Amino acid sequence: MIWWTAGLHAASGIVALLFAREVGQSFRRRRAPSSLCWFVALVLFALTALADAAAAVVGWTPWLYRLWYVGAAWLVAAFGAGTAYLVLPRPWAHAILGLLAAVGLAMLGVAAATPVDLAALAGGGPVGGEGWTDATVRVFSPLLTIPGSLLLLGGAVASWWRTRHPYALWLVAGTLVLASGGSLTRLGAPVVLPVANLLGVWLLYRGHRLAREAHRSRDDDAGVGHPAGAA
Repeated sequence: MIWWTAGLHAASGIVALLFAREVGQSFRRRRAPSSLCWFVALVLFALTALADAAAAVVGWTPWLYRLWYVGAAWLVAAFGAGTAYLVLPRPWAHAILGLLAAVGLAMLGVAAATPVDLAALAGGGPVGGEGWTDATVRVFSPLLTIPGSLLLLGGAVASWWRTRHPYALWLVAGTLVLASGGSLTRLGAPVVLPVANLLGVWLLYRGHRLAREAHRSRDDDAGVGHPAGAA
C-alpha cells in the first residue's frame, strides 16, 4: 500500500512536470502573466506531490512538511491568479496577484518560524495542518486556497458559458476532483487523495491542451483572445 500510494503521488508529480514544461514553453513565446502563474503552480504541484511520495516511504521531516503545506496552498493561489489574468481586466488581475503574494509570503515566514510536531505526522500518510505546534500557520491556508479555487473554477465556468467549448468542462472537472480529494482526506478518507491528485491534474492538463487548440483555431478564424485554461 505504501509503494502504491507513493507511486500515485510520483505519477502526479510527473504529469505536473510535463504540464509545466508546455506552459513554460508558452511563457517563453508570449511572456503572458497567466502562463507564468500556471507554470509556478505546476512546479509547486510537482514538488508537493513528490514530497507526498517521499513521506509515504520514509516519513515526514520538518522541512518536507513545510514544503508540502506551504507549497500546496501557494499552488492553488497561483492557479487562481493565472486564471484571473485570462478572464479579468489586467488591473484586477494585478491586484489579485499582489494580495495573494502578500498572504503567501506572510505564510512562508510564519511557517519557517513555527516548529513541526513530527509525532502528529507519524505514519507518513496524507495529512493536513495537524503537524503545526502553533495553529497560526493554518489560518493562512484558506486565505490562499479558497480564492484560488474559486478563481480557477469560476474562470473555467465562465469560459464554458462564453464559448460552450468542451475544454472548459475538463478544467471544471479537474478543479472539482482536486478539491474533492482534499475535502475527503479531511473527512477521514485519505486513500482518495493520491488518486484524486493524479486524476485532477490529468484533467487540467487535458483541458489545457484542448484550450490551446481552441485558441489556435479562433486565432486562425478571427484573431480573438485567449480562452481560460490556455495559459
